[in-house]
Amino acid sequence: MTIFTLTYDLNKEETSADYKPLIDELKRLKAHKYQYSAWLVNLDNTAKQVHDHFRGFMDNNDALWVSELTKVHHFSGAKSGTNDWLKSNPPAR
Repeated sequence: MTIFTLTYDLNKEETSADYKPLIDELKRLKAHKYQYSAWLVNLDNTAKQVHDHFRGFMDNNDALWVSELTKVHHFSGAKSGTNDWLKSNPPAR
């Protein structure tokens, strides 16, 4: 499996009902929210496939960035539980 960082800029507040399906999908996939609009997710897909999948949950004027995480550096500035999530979901390479 591959860890991806998924970050977004939403046109509306994240708490808007419009984004409930996006947040629900991230939670369904056991993604970890490490900053306000930044998540880590461990999947068997390419970055483009991940991008295209999550783009379907967003408005056309929202922005989405997906990148593959290939090496883990632990930092204390992330939300609580991030280092534990990374230890439980190490990058494949």
